[in-house]
Amino acid sequence: MNGFRHHPQCELECLCDLDADKLANAAEETHPRVTTLNIEDVLGADSIDAVALFTPAPLHGKQAAAALRAGKHVLSAVPAADTLDDCRDLFAAVGESGRIYMLAENWPYEPSILKVQELYHSGKLGEIYYGEAEYHHHLESLWFAPDGKPTWRHSRDPLLYPTHGIGPYLHMTGDRFVEATGYAVSGKRPPGAEAKKDWLQVAMLRSERGVLFKLLLSFCNVHPGGHYLSLYGDRGSFETARGHEGRTVATYWLHGDTSKQMHREKCEYPPMPDYVRDIGAHAGPAVGIIADFVQAIAGGGPSPIDVTLALNMTLPGICAVGSIRTGATVEIPDPLTDF
Repeated sequence: MNGFRHHPQCELECLCDLDADKLANAAEETHPRVTTLNIEDVLGADSIDAVALFTPAPLHGKQAAAALRAGKHVLSAVPAADTLDDCRDLFAAVGESGRIYMLAENWPYEPSILKVQELYHSGKLGEIYYGEAEYHHHLESLWFAPDGKPTWRHSRDPLLYPTHGIGPYLHMTGDRFVEATGYAVSGKRPPGAEAKKDWLQVAMLRSERGVLFKLLLSFCNVHPGGHYLSLYGDRGSFETARGHEGRTVATYWLHGDTSKQMHREKCEYPPMPDYVRDIGAHAGPAVGIIADFVQAIAGGGPSPIDVTLALNMTLPGICAVGSIRTGATVEIPDPLTDF
């Protein structure tokens, strides 16, 4: 919220949260004009032009659609929605409202991904034909509330959080995944989780351009947290580093290279605008996301991760979970023709 507060074209009008103590603490840090415990106050306020939704994932689709229909521009945390019905309704809400929608998927803004964008758009990778992505995030400590009740994260399927993995590829290429086959596995001796939970879920995805893509997601694993992306093209290949270096270290090998080792490059965030301060750990991508969202509103859009791209990043995960449940390959709908 400090990213909006300090932006020269924005005013932080309101903060909303169900938890009064957390809301008070956040207000002390960000100094909004007003606070509220009720999202209906936000949607009904004529003084609010845009809403940034950073709420539990199962709420994103319905809350974004409601905000759009209330005449607000919407920046939504990932994923865009959790169900096919919510995806369909979100797409309709954008069309009905004429407001700007943007998904706050941060990986296309990370330094290592900016490097692969440079390689791809300059033609150095050629045509991509295969990709892999992994996202490991230990959430065991967030599965239960202080009173012992399970939170929404407790039984969440990892593949319902696909955008960090497939988002960079889709954002960069404009491709779309058309079918998903999902698999799930768990260990026998759980490191803090029930053995019956799906510790690790994998999707094999096929794209409109014929690209095969493996997406692996885990919320419980004897493996450090972090990101990984690998892309194979007919002129070159690319990999991020693993773990926390995945954001900033890129490796690549191009046609004509004679060394057996991939080039390893430490990448940096673009220079920050003068107004940036007090944003926190995700400052680099957050600044880019906020700037693009505000520019889309000021310039009349569209946003760089609009509702079509947002749903193309989200639907493969929903369909892959459906594949796990049925044991069959699932066709992924096209928002532009199927919604």
